[in-house]
Amino acid sequence: MSITSSTTTSSASTLAFLALLGAGVAVGFSPNFARLSDLAPLASGFYRLAFAVPAIWLAVLLTGGRLEPLSRMAPRHRWRLLLAGLAFAADIAFWHLAIAQTTILEATLLSSTVPIIVSVASVFLFGERLKPLFVLGLAVALAGVTFLALQKTGAQVAPPNRLLGGIFALLAASFFAIYLLLIASVRQNSSTGTIMFYTTLISALAMAPFALAMSPTMLSGSLNGWLVLLGLAVISHAGGQGLMTFALAHLPTSFSSMMGLMQTAVAAVVAWMLFSEPLTLPMLASGAAILAGIWVCRKATAA
Repeated sequence: MSITSSTTTSSASTLAFLALLGAGVAVGFSPNFARLSDLAPLASGFYRLAFAVPAIWLAVLLTGGRLEPLSRMAPRHRWRLLLAGLAFAADIAFWHLAIAQTTILEATLLSSTVPIIVSVASVFLFGERLKPLFVLGLAVALAGVTFLALQKTGAQVAPPNRLLGGIFALLAASFFAIYLLLIASVRQNSSTGTIMFYTTLISALAMAPFALAMSPTMLSGSLNGWLVLLGLAVISHAGGQGLMTFALAHLPTSFSSMMGLMQTAVAAVVAWMLFSEPLTLPMLASGAAILAGIWVCRKATAA
């Protein structure tokens, strides 16, 4: 490999890593946006997807990109996009239900099991090898997550149903892992905008009947309510998921799934500021361990 080629590859890898960090921050705001919404969980989830569709299309247009017609894709990629869209709809549905039943911190903690699911699946499905340094980083990050989970919530208002919320969060993590694995294979042949547009459109269509059937109303009662839904769609979905999809083209799937751990730290801090969910010194130490684990994993995949 030439020096120029090596430099280009390194720059792309660095840019992808920065995109992944940005994705973690943007998606970390999603549970707080969802908590601020005045609509039922599935209605909020639907608007997150529906409002993101035109936002993604506009972003592709403004950046000079183009959406690849489905007819030009290989049949196997079309099927993977369809399944990815359905998996993401299930992820969003269970994720929003989890936030409504337990604390934001607990929901994000349990959803951060995605790296375990993805890493193990990547070994069997894609033949990825987990380097010892990566395993060490993952262990440090998960140790931080575990220590954080052992802390009492300390919330002023007790969550409606922590057990049910935990189950929903784990289901969301499982479906998001499936989504990651599916789009990782398609990302090698299609652009970020193409994948985001089609999977989001499919997810919105899949979510619509469930949101209509299970939500008391589909109309927000205030301008602030609609702005919250726009933030959820544009910042957390179009921005966060778009950056993550871009990163998948340059980073191993197992490392990209670490975004969920950073999301936990961001969500916890924002929930502390907005909803007074406690953020103690042990919690801060746990967050530091999570970020340290992410950095170690980064070094392992760059080696």
